[in-house]
Amino acid sequence: MRLKYEFTMMDMGGEIVAVPTGDNASELHGILKLNDVAQDILEQLSEDTTPEEVHAYLKEKYEDSTDQEIGEALTDFLNQLIREGLLIVP
Repeated sequence: MRLKYEFTMMDMGGEIVAVPTGDNASELHGILKLNDVAQDILEQLSEDTTPEEVHAYLKEKYEDSTDQEIGEALTDFLNQLIREGLLIVP
């Protein structure tokens, strides 16, 4: 799985936003507001990866979180990306 669009992430006055860039950026209107975890997930999805690889990355980065907390946050965010047509899932 990977993102359908390229994004550039930036801090805009204390908010992390992702702006579509690249050849097909004109197909997507608007920006994404992200928290720290969503930013980490989006960065992982910039290249082909699997949910298991992203989960392992998050588990390593957020050592104080449980597998269940990480899994729920990841599932929720991936489902949201799929609903919005932003994620390519083979």
